[in-house]
Amino acid sequence: MTNLDNYDFCKPYIMDGEYILWEGAPEKGLNLTSRDVVLLPFSLVWLGFSLFWEFLAVTTSGSLFMMVWGLPFVAVGIYLLFGRFLQTLYLRDKTFYIITNKKLIIRSGNKIKLYRAQDLPPMDIQFHKNGNGTILFYQMGYGVNGRRYGSYFALENIADVAGAQSAISRMEQ
Repeated sequence: MTNLDNYDFCKPYIMDGEYILWEGAPEKGLNLTSRDVVLLPFSLVWLGFSLFWEFLAVTTSGSLFMMVWGLPFVAVGIYLLFGRFLQTLYLRDKTFYIITNKKLIIRSGNKIKLYRAQDLPPMDIQFHKNGNGTILFYQMGYGVNGRRYGSYFALENIADVAGAQSAISRMEQ
């Protein structure tokens, strides 16, 4: 699959009078975030405790129930420590961004999300130590029951942050 084939997915979603202002993809490789500063130690403690539980359940001739009970906790610990990074690396290879004059199109794996220009929340730009950046769109709202909720999406770990930000600014509001 060539680089042009990666962006062919957007053709059915581009209407008459609409044209592409910017296209890009997240940079490959591992990019640790501030969230990982908290999640990595928590993951180590979680996995360590669940492995300790399993060790005790097996060595103290614990019941089969106690051995099986700990397995999902071990699986969650392994995912938190390793699996989420592997999932991120896998999805980065399959994520592409298109900014047209009327909408933002994000393909991640088999999912395609469309955001109309007039519906985009304000953007925050976060720069990473490697020179790349993330454009984050975050919106707070209130549900039917009066509870607050937040939703967000992002153009993650892109090298051409200035180009993407400029294209978003040129979208027809």
